[in-house]
Amino acid sequence: MTFCPSCGAERKEGSKYCHNCGYDFGNVGAEENSNSNSNAQVTQNSIPNVQSENTYTFSKILGYVCAILIPLFGIIFGIYLITRDEENAKKHGKLIIGLSIVIWFISFMAMSM
Repeated sequence: MTFCPSCGAERKEGSKYCHNCGYDFGNVGAEENSNSNSNAQVTQNSIPNVQSENTYTFSKILGYVCAILIPLFGIIFGIYLITRDEENAKKHGKLIIGLSIVIWFISFMAMSM
């Protein structure tokens, strides 16, 4: 079991980047050689700006589908996405909840006519 030298998170087998901080594991060997004479730590500036491996894509798609077909489940998926740490997931969670409420309102209005 290996860990990220930057944040200490457990490294997923075969991953090129840390799922927690985006650290590039491909540079581990090169950095160890360059840092062997000094005790320098990895700084935030040396970590590339990499999109997280976990983007919640499946949850977003399923949330939008449920928002249109079954608004109650759309709200549940929206709440799930809002509670994630990723800002993009939070944005989609809010959109899914809004869409679910609009669809629900339209369906109630259509039933009352």
